[in-house]
Amino acid sequence: MAPEVLTRTWTFLTAMASSTLRSQGQAGDGREKELLQHVLAVAEKNPQSVLKAIDQYAQRSWLMNIGEDKGLILDQTLSDRKPKSVLEIGAYVGYSAVRISSQLDQPGAKVISLEMSAENASITRQVVAHAGLSDKVDVVEGILKDKLEDVTRLLHELDCKTFDFVFLDHDKEFYLSDFLILKEHGLVGKGTVLFADNMKIPGSPIYREYVMKTHVDDFDTVEHKTRFEYLRWLPDSVVISTCK
Repeated sequence: MAPEVLTRTWTFLTAMASSTLRSQGQAGDGREKELLQHVLAVAEKNPQSVLKAIDQYAQRSWLMNIGEDKGLILDQTLSDRKPKSVLEIGAYVGYSAVRISSQLDQPGAKVISLEMSAENASITRQVVAHAGLSDKVDVVEGILKDKLEDVTRLLHELDCKTFDFVFLDHDKEFYLSDFLILKEHGLVGKGTVLFADNMKIPGSPIYREYVMKTHVDDFDTVEHKTRFEYLRWLPDSVVISTCK
């Protein structure tokens, strides 16, 4: 492997081994703060430049964004659905919030981005602002079960009853339980698109079982086999389900 690939692989492994990744949503070595400073220093104030700066940084220090390869699948899915209301669960450093919101062309369309980490939420707001997209993204700090009232209020402010698009990219153990919370409270419905990242690495077996087997008739589902973010030698997949 080239030195850059070895470095990127090592930073991936250290992140995965970090005790703070699940509890705080950060790798534990300060890379998220460093990424913010990199974006503010080198990126022009537009979405494309911000995304490019994040992707460049991740070539030397791995980040758990959706990345370039899977990002193209996300782009196409958004283009097909043309959502007005988007819920993102798992903002991390704002990469996907920028990527999604930059493609929203309906008047008043917004991303409601939920992030459990206060520090990540702050980084996301600053990254989104640098991209010039603050008017299209509302960052909510916390987890879904605790912030359901805020999420519902923001959705209704868009004159929407259900989300058009839900992007799942947080703790994989909560993919299914958070979808069921949304379903129970009537925040998803016919036509809602669920885009689930990292369905191979690390995977979400109970979510996969639900949308592809036990409740298969409730969804139109397709799985795209692709590559893991910034480590193209690792396989990954995304699962896209449209509620019937």
